[in-house]
Amino acid sequence: MKLTSSFRVPAPPDQVFAHFLDPDSMRVCVPGCEELERPDPAHYRGRLVNEIAHVRFSAGFTADITEAAEVTAGQPAHVRAVLRGEDRRLGSSIKVDARLGVRPAPDPSASDVDWDLEIALWGKLGRLGESIVGRRSREVERQFVERFTAVCAAGPPGPGNPEVRSHAAAPVPVPAAATAAAPRAEAAPVARRPRPAPAVSLGAAGAATVVASRRGPVTAVPEIVPVPAARARPAARVRAGLAAARTTAADLGGRAAERAAEWVAVRATRFLDRRRARVAGDRRRARVAGTDDGGAR
Repeated sequence: MKLTSSFRVPAPPDQVFAHFLDPDSMRVCVPGCEELERPDPAHYRGRLVNEIAHVRFSAGFTADITEAAEVTAGQPAHVRAVLRGEDRRLGSSIKVDARLGVRPAPDPSASDVDWDLEIALWGKLGRLGESIVGRRSREVERQFVERFTAVCAAGPPGPGNPEVRSHAAAPVPVPAAATAAAPRAEAAPVARRPRPAPAVSLGAAGAATVVASRRGPVTAVPEIVPVPAARARPAARVRAGLAAARTTAADLGGRAAERAAEWVAVRATRFLDRRRARVAGDRRRARVAGTDDGGAR
């Protein structure tokens, strides 16, 4: 997916280009950028947290500058970088090939900024579709342009920039001396919860048997609250059902085997009886034929 954009900033080109390379300015301007540091002039690393179509991702990323040229007389500044990030929880990764250019505007106190982004997404984020990712990218771009314009208009990069300082301000800690001098407030009495009645169950003879009590001896209570029987766990129910099914299958298999054996025995008996009868008939016919031949002689 490729994104292109251009906008005007009310600041000179050298100041705008310096803000793009300043990690404090970028951490304030990029929506969802929680961490960003610059270990050396050509490398950045940080963490980006954002949301696309109700899918929240938190990706650690690195950015490597492959080409950079500062503003010179009559020549625009430009920078090329490759950003790679990964969210292992989502199984998603991102790669962005970025080109950024800053050139003087017709107004000497302003600059024109243009960029080209080629974005590649893998994993769950990549399956969201180009339309959803593109819509969210345009929203992020609008927020970035608003913040970046305010930061550049406030002055050069650095800790003295009012916009950067206001967004990066941390809560003021309470001095230890003031904490020690402050009188300790007396703790209000804590209302004790009423002691619950003990749980009891009915024995075989109808007597009340104490099952559980929180603390101290338990006195007899006029009402006997029967404890419901413990419900079987799902795994136990499944095991019992499988055992019953195996028993039923074994019974059905045994009956089928018995019937098959009876059928085979009946068929075999009939076959043998017919065979014996056929052999006996053949012998009788042979004897009769031999007798007739002897009389003829």
